[in-house]
Amino acid sequence: MMETLQAIEASAFSMFVKESSTLYTATLAFHTIGLAFLVGISVATSFRILGVARSLPLAPMEDFFPLMYVGFWINALTGVVLLSLYPTDYLTDGTMYIKLGAIAAAIATLRTLRAHVFGGGVGLGTEAGARRARRLASALLFVWLVAIVAGRVTAYTLPTKLQTAAAVLVFGAVVLSIGYGAARGLGWIGSSQQGA
Repeated sequence: MMETLQAIEASAFSMFVKESSTLYTATLAFHTIGLAFLVGISVATSFRILGVARSLPLAPMEDFFPLMYVGFWINALTGVVLLSLYPTDYLTDGTMYIKLGAIAAAIATLRTLRAHVFGGGVGLGTEAGARRARRLASALLFVWLVAIVAGRVTAYTLPTKLQTAAAVLVFGAVVLSIGYGAARGLGWIGSSQQGA
């Protein structure tokens, strides 16, 4: 197995991308753009379902789902390219599998959320439906956080990974507490059924 990974890492394609600062930078840039489309739009949709910016209608947000899927395929393609550059590092690191598992969970949750909220079923029309939508939106936010943090720390040593994870948890708790209080005070958070 390691011989195969070393062969991929030393392949002409891998060496070409690593030695071309333009191609490597472009790959990273497109990976970030795909991330912005996929994660950014799904996070905005999740926040809206949770009641943030309740004057914003929820129904038109379904039109952004194709753009999210384009972002996913951009990330999948550029992710394979980036993985091929250092497979002996990435595929022997457990953090990479946490990241991939979180991405798979996020995509599954996103599809379930779309079917529930926009699929013509109960959606947000009942309290039970709204509660399920909020649980799905919260789960989606959580798995995206795990995927992003795991992806960010893949190049770090274990102590740095643990410190980064702890810092993200503390920072996230502080930001969520302050944001929730401010949003409540400004009236941004309320019933997720309004504006649907």
